[in-house]
Amino acid sequence: MKNIHLLKNTIAIVLMFFIHNFLFAQENGNKITFLKESHDFGMLNELDGEVKHVFKFINTGKDSLLLTAVDAACGCTTPYWDKKAILPGDTGKIVVAFNPLNQPGSFEKSITVNSNATQGIHLLKISGNVKPKRLTTEDIFPTAIGGIRFESKFVNFGTITSNKTVDKTIKAYNQSEDTIRFSDRVVSGDYIAVKYNPNYVAPKQETSITITYDPVKRNDLGFMTDAIALFTDEKEVSHKSLSVYATILEYFPPMTEEELEKAPKIQFEEDVFDFGHVNKGDNLTHTFKFKNMGKEKLLIRKTKSNCSCTDVELDKMDFKKDAEGEIKITLDTEGISGSQIKRVTVFSNDPTLSAKDLVIKAYIRD
Repeated sequence: MKNIHLLKNTIAIVLMFFIHNFLFAQENGNKITFLKESHDFGMLNELDGEVKHVFKFINTGKDSLLLTAVDAACGCTTPYWDKKAILPGDTGKIVVAFNPLNQPGSFEKSITVNSNATQGIHLLKISGNVKPKRLTTEDIFPTAIGGIRFESKFVNFGTITSNKTVDKTIKAYNQSEDTIRFSDRVVSGDYIAVKYNPNYVAPKQETSITITYDPVKRNDLGFMTDAIALFTDEKEVSHKSLSVYATILEYFPPMTEEELEKAPKIQFEEDVFDFGHVNKGDNLTHTFKFKNMGKEKLLIRKTKSNCSCTDVELDKMDFKKDAEGEIKITLDTEGISGSQIKRVTVFSNDPTLSAKDLVIKAYIRD
């Protein structure tokens, strides 16, 4: 019994010691007190340039205070702070600069303050509302080709499926002093069609152009890039070249859980391989192994690399249930150097993973 009382007394003494040390540290350690932790800039004009606010703080502790890092969550916000130690009772400041350019609308930005204070991290906030700049014709239609300005020289359809056509409408502006007419002539693949609404544009006016992409006729999978040429009745620069982008994935109709259970399923042992440091001129080869974990036949539709420096070998394209396969990827390092990441996409009839990326990495020494 005496030992139990002794143990209890020992624990109580140790606990009181830690509590005393904690309270002493709180009272005598580093403390930072901000006079204000947020600031509202109110209404700003986007083109008026950078604005600044000064956050002042006091070292209310009994030891020197040092700001170790001040970080902003947005590139539009830049903090400046005292790098020297702040003595007890002295004041310091953090200047926060905000650039409203390309930041229209209401905003709230945070600044994280790290220091040797016992309170740890502090969060400062700035807020306000940016009145957007008035857009010029050049802002809205930045691409000029002859007398016509386009919103962009690129028409990006994004990711589409292989079963149906898709439309995308772009706008064009006539910056000339004459009416410009678009010709019916269009140079492109037969899977791209163009319609003007209307096919003429009065001076300082705009028209819309609808581009239709037919992936069924395209009959391919993966990232596609195509060039199209439009023509006008202008005497000079009548030829307008645009680029069309689309990523085509195989279409699968809605499936029940039972159908998905039976469907082909491709499973790789690994999908990333790092060759490490190698010498320029080496031919590097790695084999990715996979297995059809589904009940129906797995069909490899195609493989596509993002670099001509890689070669892909696949012995067969169809695999029964539980059948295994190999995809050998060879990287030719001639003509490339430094850190390299190359990707090969494997397209299959697996409805849950119809496009699978295999990645190889290497650091190529000169």
